[in-house]
This record gives sequence, structure tokens and C-alpha cells, in this order.
Amino acid sequence: MKHLLLSIALVLSFAGYALAQLSPSYSPNKYQQNDWFGEFGGTTSMYVNPAGIAENDQLEVTGGFFSTISGAAMQEYGSIVWPLDYNHSFGFTFFENGASVDNSARGSYTENAYILGYAYRVFHWLAIGTNLSILQVNQFNHNKHLSMGADFGISWNPVSNSKFGHVQVGVAIQNLLQPVIANASEEGNSNYGFFPPIFGGKSDDGYAIPSNLNLSLFYRGLNRALEIKTEVSIIDIFHDEDEGGNGNMMEFGVSATYFITSHLGVKGRLTKEGYPVIGATVNVKDVNLFRYLGLDLEMSHDDLIEKKNRGFLWNVRATARFGDTREESIGEARYRRLKIEPENDYRAAMRLYLNRDFIAASYAFGKVQTKYPTFHLVDQAAFYKGKSFENMRMHLAAQRVYQEAIRKYPHSDQIPKYHFQLMNIDYKEGRYGDAMTKYQYIVQHFPKSDVKPDADYIAGQIKFEQGQNKEAVELLSSILPGNANYFYARYTMGIAYSRDSRWQEAKGAFNDILTQQSSNQSERDLQDAARVKLGHIYFAEPDGLAEAAQLYGQVTNTASPFYEEAALALAWSFLKVRDTRNARPFTTWIIRNRSDSYLISEAHLVEGYCFYMEGDLNRAEASLNRAIQLTENPTITKEQRDSAKVNFDGMKENFDSVQVRALDLARQLPTPRVEQRRAALRPDFERANREIETFAEFQQRVIQSDRFEASRQRVLGDAKLTSAVVSSKKATQPGGGATPGLDALGDLDDL
Repeated sequence: MKHLLLSIALVLSFAGYALAQLSPSYSPNKYQQNDWFGEFGGTTSMYVNPAGIAENDQLEVTGGFFSTISGAAMQEYGSIVWPLDYNHSFGFTFFENGASVDNSARGSYTENAYILGYAYRVFHWLAIGTNLSILQVNQFNHNKHLSMGADFGISWNPVSNSKFGHVQVGVAIQNLLQPVIANASEEGNSNYGFFPPIFGGKSDDGYAIPSNLNLSLFYRGLNRALEIKTEVSIIDIFHDEDEGGNGNMMEFGVSATYFITSHLGVKGRLTKEGYPVIGATVNVKDVNLFRYLGLDLEMSHDDLIEKKNRGFLWNVRATARFGDTREESIGEARYRRLKIEPENDYRAAMRLYLNRDFIAASYAFGKVQTKYPTFHLVDQAAFYKGKSFENMRMHLAAQRVYQEAIRKYPHSDQIPKYHFQLMNIDYKEGRYGDAMTKYQYIVQHFPKSDVKPDADYIAGQIKFEQGQNKEAVELLSSILPGNANYFYARYTMGIAYSRDSRWQEAKGAFNDILTQQSSNQSERDLQDAARVKLGHIYFAEPDGLAEAAQLYGQVTNTASPFYEEAALALAWSFLKVRDTRNARPFTTWIIRNRSDSYLISEAHLVEGYCFYMEGDLNRAEASLNRAIQLTENPTITKEQRDSAKVNFDGMKENFDSVQVRALDLARQLPTPRVEQRRAALRPDFERANREIETFAEFQQRVIQSDRFEASRQRVLGDAKLTSAVVSSKKATQPGGGATPGLDALGDLDDL
């Protein structure tokens, strides 16, 4: 293969030499062929074929000059090519051509060209390109004008692999839109003006730069050690007979470069003008500022074949490449698209979730799912999208998210969590049978997963609420310290043991809570609840009053939801030892600060007992009558329950519609239209959310009212009985006076 390619290069060289000898080029008004710079396969190949710059892989800057040894004739140029992603390439080249006339006051002759190029890769093996060129003409300050031209080209890459090398074939028409050089007027023109171009025709006011057909071949092979470039140009394909000559003249050029090492090469070529050139190229790679820096030096003598009176010629060209390659840029973009961007969007969604902006979080997690379906955290995004809906009590939407995630991510490690959340929603909705069915599925398929203790907790809570205390304890006892549900599980176990009068086990469960280090306010509140319940157990024991009072007294945070219960229990404790002075401050605090508490009626009862024991029958009667008034009827009546249920049922259909619409919007990317629809949905969502929150709060009050019902009946009975005693005492002792102590202070078992 090496010998074959070298033979081809030699044959092409002889062919070019023979062609130059047999048919010396004649091209009227031919304008700057730029043999020294405009090679197909090089940076400025957009001069020969604008599609050629599609092969540039990096931002590339080139500059150079061509000169005679005397410096009398010179051309300079600079070029930059900027590849953008895989398909687009942009280029700019500046050619400076000029010559001065010795001892002339008329100045110099200048023809500068400014070329803007663009290439588009249609396929990986085919590119098209176009140039827009501006020609600046200054004929000794006598004729100044600007003219415009345009080129079009195609580049075909049929082979590019390690075995056969890289082959690039180009076809282009230079000056498809022809710049026109105006004829100088007798008066001259001292200012630049625009001279319009022509297409394939004749200009009456000047002569057109010829249109040329360029056929090019570029080959790189032998492990990138050999480069061969061949060009055939047909000059003046739209020939005007009035200009003389025959037109359609053919010019041929060939060059070859052989790299002795990857940093040093020797080169030789035969130009289209018909004279040989020798040179060398040297480069360095990956230096501090440049990814590639190359220097080319070429030399010739154009009198070797045909006398042109320029003598020795030489050319110096420097090429620098900067920045990432196309592959690196595309890889970085893909990395950002597949890794960085989705992670940023995922973190932004998590910030919304942690800030409890759940509706915005659901949309943000939905964006991650929709825009980045291959992102490695997309299954977690689905989980938190469901959690966002769940935290807004949009259980219908959350269920659909989890069910869809189970289908879409069957191999995700989030699968157990999806199943648990579905179980948890059934529990919250009161569908205990469905929840236990899902629990059995988790036990069978994910017995060692992280969600198994959580599922045990929910199952234990279901059994507890169904009154199956033994089964509840069995399920909850498997939840160990360190689990987020440990405090809650032990508290439920303590209540379950108390229901079955297993007081020692109940003490152990509540003490387990107190011996653990709390990590948040919720756990600290549960510790207060455990102190109160443990205190109740000791209070009921014959010798446990001191221990009970100590436990009640440890609840010191008045903001704690269990402080008022502890305060009432302390009042009972002092009342039990007939210390009414220390008992009444606690009842007074409850009455003044917890006017909506379920314990306020019992606080009035205890206060009435205190006044009765102190012999203040009038104040005792007032407190007892207030206790009777507050407990005469249930806290939440049947009519209130029925009315709330009717209102909720009427709202639920609308709320379900809001959930479905919100879920649909969460599946879409945040386009302006989608954002408008989200904004339009927000008032409906907020209204429905307020209604569901109001109903949820009402349901919590119903639960508390039901739990208070047994105490209500006891308080009502005690208050009525004591009030009757007080009334009797007042009737027999109008002046009041001391009263004997009470034999019984009430049953605290259900406190």
C-alpha cells in the first residue's frame, strides 16, 4: 500500500508537469489562484472549496505570507475556522495582494479579498459549503470600489478508517457569483463604491473575475504519515469571447507531504502555474497555549520552467489550533445534557421539595423524568414527584406516579419504595384491607429491603387501630433503634400494652423512648408524650405518685402538644395529696392559654374540686357548672360530621380533576404554553388544597373528639355529682364553711 501510494503521487507529479508543459495556462483576467495557501484539505481550503472546512476539528488560526526574495511582490493572508458542534463550520480568510510602482506618486495597486465561509455536514460523509467574498480594489488611487462574489462546493468523504486511510473528494465552483472589476473612469474615483457582481454573464462597465470549476482530492494514510493533495481547475467556465482566448483552460496541481516523525515532515509539489516547490513542516502538540502549533516553509524558483522574472520565491505559514475538538465539545455537551444538566435540575427540584413548595417540586421532578429519561436518578425523581403529590394530599396523582414508575423502572432499587408508598396511601385513605394486601407483597418480594421496617410500622398501626393489640406489638417490635419510626412504634406498643393491662411491658416501651437521643422536634414531643403516659401508669399505682409527679414535671416546654396534659396530671397529683395551692396554678394556666383544648373541661373540674376542698362553695359551683357546660354535648356533633362529609364529597370530584390536570402538567416540559397552563391551574389547586387541608384538620379533631368521649362522660358525671353536693352544702350551710375531703378524685385510667 505504501509503495502504491508513493507511485500514485509520482505519476500525478509527472502528469502535472507534462500538463503544464503541453498547455501553459492562459486565463484572461484570472484572479489570485493562491497556490501557496489555498490547498484543498488545508485551513483555507474554503478558497478552493468552501465545503472543505467541514473537516476542521478544532478552532484553527492560520497566518502566512508569500514573497519574492527581493520583497517586491508579496501576498499576506490570515484565516480562522471555527467548528460548531458536529454539523456546522464557519470560516473567515483575508488575502492582501498588492504591488507598488517605483518612483510613482500614484501609490500602489491593491486587490484585497475578505472571505466568509460556511459549511454544513449533511451526513457524516457529505458536506456542502458556500463562501461570500468581498473584493476591495484600489488601482493606484484612481479606481476604488468594492465587489462581491460567492462560491459553492461539495465535499465527499467516501473512506475514513485506519486500514485505508482518509479520502476526501471535492467539487466546487469558484465565483459562481462573479465579482466585477470596474473600468476606471477618466476622472477617477477617490472614494470606495460598490460595484455589483454578475452571474455567468458580461458586464459592460468592467470585467468579471472568471468562474472556475475545481475538482480536488485529498488523501491521508500510512498511519497519518502521508498526505497527497491533487487539484484540477477548469478556468473561466463562463468564458466571454470578447475578452479573448478560449476559456475553459485546465490547470493541474499536486502536492505530497511525508512525515518522517509525527512532528516533522518533508513536502514537495507542482503548482498550477507549472513550477516545482519543496518545503518542510514542523509541529508541536499540547503545549501550554496551543493544542497544535505548526510551521510550514516552502521554496521555489519560478524561472525553472517558464521565465516569469520573479526569481526565488518562498512562503512561511503558521497554524495554531486551540480549544476542544469537535468530539470533545460534543462529548462535553452530551455529558452536560446527560449528567450535569439533569443533576442540576434534580438538585433544583430537591431544593423546592425541601422548601415544601410541593407543587413546583412535582413539576420540577417531572421535568427531570421527561427531559432526561436515561438519567441515573430518574427513578428517584419519580419517587419524589410522587412524594410531592402525597404531601399535598393529592393521593390519586401520587398513586398514578408510583404505579407508572413500577412499570417504567422495573429494575430500579426504588421499586420497594414505590410499593410501600402505595401501601401508605391506602392506609391514609382508610383502605386497610388493600394496605395489608400490599404489605404481604412487600414481605414476600422485598423482605430485606429498607422499606420492610416502614411497612411493618404501617401494618402494626393498622392492627392497633383495628384493636388487634397482640398482632400490632408483634409487628412493631421488629422496628429497631435508628429507624425513623422507632419512637412512634414504641409509643404505639406502650399504648397497646396499656390496653391489655400489661403495665410492665408498657413501662418498658415508654422507657425505650426516653432512653434514646432525640434528633428532631417530633421525637422530643413523643418523649414528652411517653413521660405523660408513663406517669399515668405510676399514678395508678399505690406508691407511684411521686414517680408520676416527677415524670409530669419533666414536661417543661409550654409549646409541647403534651404540656397541658402533663399540667392537668400535675394538678391531679397535688390534689391527690390535698395540696390545692399548688394544684390550681396548673388548671389556671390551661384555662387561660388552651381555651380550645379538649382538657379544659377537666381543668374546670379539678379547679372546682380545689375550691370545694378549700370551702369556697360559690367558686366551686361556678367551676363545676362550667365543666358541665363544656362537656354536656360532644365536642363535634353528628350534624357537624355529616355536614363536613357532604362538603368533602362534593369537593372531591373537583379535587380529583385538579390532581389529574396537575399530574398531566408534571409530565410536560416547562414550555411557555405549559407554564401558562400551570399558572392557570394554580388558583384551582390552592382552593382545592385549602379545602382538603381543612377537611383533614377536621378529621383530626374528630379523632381527638372520639378519644375524648370516654373522658367526657366521666368528667360530666363527676362534675354533676360534685355540683349537686356543692348545691346541697350551700343549702344547709348558707354561710359556707369547711367541707370534708373527697374520698375519690376520679379515675385516671383514661386520662
